[in-house]
Amino acid sequence: MIDLHAHTTFSDGSYNVLELLNEAQKNKLSLISITDHNTIQAHFELLNPNIRNKFEGAIITGIEITTTYKGETIEILGYGFDIDKMQHFLNDNVLTFEEKQLKEYELIKKQYKKIGVIFDEKNIQFDPKVESSRIAFVHEIKKYSQNYKFFLNQESITTNTGFTRNEVYNPKSPLYVDESSLFPSLEKTIEMIHQSGGLAFLAHTFAYSSNISNDLLNIINNYDLDGLECFYTTFTAEQTKYLIHVCKEKNMYMCGGSDFHGSRKKNHNLGTGHGNLHIDENEVSDWITNYIPNFIQKKSLTKK
Repeated sequence: MIDLHAHTTFSDGSYNVLELLNEAQKNKLSLISITDHNTIQAHFELLNPNIRNKFEGAIITGIEITTTYKGETIEILGYGFDIDKMQHFLNDNVLTFEEKQLKEYELIKKQYKKIGVIFDEKNIQFDPKVESSRIAFVHEIKKYSQNYKFFLNQESITTNTGFTRNEVYNPKSPLYVDESSLFPSLEKTIEMIHQSGGLAFLAHTFAYSSNISNDLLNIINNYDLDGLECFYTTFTAEQTKYLIHVCKEKNMYMCGGSDFHGSRKKNHNLGTGHGNLHIDENEVSDWITNYIPNFIQKKSLTKK
């Protein structure tokens, strides 16, 4: 069992690196990748053998970099890069988690004041080093029934992910906020991964608004992506089947993972997602063993 999409406390997960490795060991995973948002600090921590040796399986370098496409916020997964080269690009092009939360807070506040959303700034409290400004905002604005008219989707009132994906990141929503100024462009994001020696995959296509899935072929045809995340916790069997078909038709690589965040994302269990996630090792072993063997720690993934 493998999982190529997991987060630690270096971004927005609730498990630190050691705790995540212990979870992977307990669940008997053979290969993992830590893909924190816009940071690779976990991979520098893994250089410590006292931490790394807690997990007997293989670990491949990973990251989830935030960018935008036609105004909508999306993510690109990078795998198999040199961590020193990647850190150089991150220093020059990517905001730290804290910097991003503070700037995002100001963008949301300005936009929501402009359109007449009711909120009291004194009630919006969050630690920008570890907490999301978006979540702090939605907890405040949903207190006032007068704000419900702004929500495009009722799910957005009950779930943090719904608010993020359906409202803040969705250009069709009245609560949309253009965050393109906070992130490197899609072209630059892919370039950073490639120049660091890695491969670039579009993360969880169907987790975004339908704008992205409907435009998937245009994204593939116009940007130098290496693959797609085909196996994901919330995907239906039909969605996974479609993405596998696209990858085979376009000669692209496949990856997959639970998007594990510990207690901060329910039912995204490491390796199994909601309980039935299955990532076919044969679909990912070729690009891992053939393209980036030097960036796998401990042991190599072998075909069944």
